[in-house]
Formats: sequence, structure tokens, C-alpha cells
Amino acid sequence: ARSFHNTIEDIAEHYPPQVLRLLMNHIGTHDTPRALTVLAGEPDQGRGREWQAARTLSPQQRERGLRLMRLASALQYCLPGVPCIYYGDEAGMEGYRDPFNRGCYPWGREDAGLLQWYRRLGRLRHVAPALQEGRYRPVAAPADTVCFQRLAGESALLCAVNRAEGERTILLPPRWHARTVNLGGGWVEGEILHLPALECAILLDNGEE
Repeated sequence: ARSFHNTIEDIAEHYPPQVLRLLMNHIGTHDTPRALTVLAGEPDQGRGREWQAARTLSPQQRERGLRLMRLASALQYCLPGVPCIYYGDEAGMEGYRDPFNRGCYPWGREDAGLLQWYRRLGRLRHVAPALQEGRYRPVAAPADTVCFQRLAGESALLCAVNRAEGERTILLPPRWHARTVNLGGGWVEGEILHLPALECAILLDNGEE
């Protein structure tokens, strides 16, 4: 988590705000294996096309991969910059290196849960000024957990991601005490955010109260 925050802050310090807000946030592209496969599949370790073509995620791997994709996309949508989606990642497509990362979009066979998750992230960016131009501010969090705020005038957003296999708790800044989680599987009790294993929480405050 410390390395993550240091990297983001280093990027933010080296770009003017107008440029930072327009940086392209990728998880996968046509030049990389599918994000879902990278997150949950067996590393290809340079193996050839026959091996790559024969491999798909097991049900257990796929379930874990889908959970990790939700975490990765939460960061992708909440960090400064513009989330750029490689077609099919939002639908749960798998695949190793080219050409297996460039399959046809799975019309009618999309992962409905993941697709709905991406739609909710998109709506959140639409209604949260903090995600459009907010400053990046890290929040102290335990190991294997990333937590940060985006702040823009009266609008604020908090994003927390737990990649650990067990629950983590985060002491929240006062603004977020007793708040309701807008998106994700965590919950707030008083000043504490609870994050189950492999779960995230996004809280929004547009200063309307």
C-alpha cells in the first residue's frame, strides 16, 4: 500500500492538474493478456500458443478473478485520470497473449454481475465532481489495504480496497464517520470502515446535506 501511494503521489507531483485529470487509466490493452487471466490464471511463463489456447480459468479461479477485477476497476475509476476500458474486460473475457486477448466480444454471454459493476462505477463518475477534478489524498490503512480520498470543493469521495484474505478495518477521517457505503461490500460503524476479504468500499459526499 505504501508503494502504491508513493507511486500515485509521484505521478501527481510531476503533471499539471489539467494533464493529470486526462491521463489514461488502463488495466488491460490489446498488447497485454486479459486482466482477468492475469489476476487469477496460471502465469504463461513464455509458453507457446498451444498451451495458451487450451487454458481457461477454473470456476474457482474465475470467481477469484472476478472479485479482483472489481477491486482493480474501483481503483481505475477512482484514481485521477480517465478510466479506459479494453473491450470485453467489463464482460469478463479471458485470454493469454495475442491473439487470445483479442477474441470476439461475448454478445449474450457477458458476466452480468461484472457488467453491472462497471455500469455503477460509470454512474458514480457522472455524479461525483470529486472524481472529475478532485485532489488525491491518501488515508492511513493496514497492510494489503489501500485507502484514499478525492477532494474538490464541497464534493469528496473515499475509496478503500482490501486485497487481503481476511477482514481489515480502517480508521476514517471525521468527514466519513457514520456514513453509508455507496458502492462495494464494506460498511461503516462509527469511525471505523470494515472491509471483508477481497472487497472494496466507495463513499461519496457531494456536500448536499
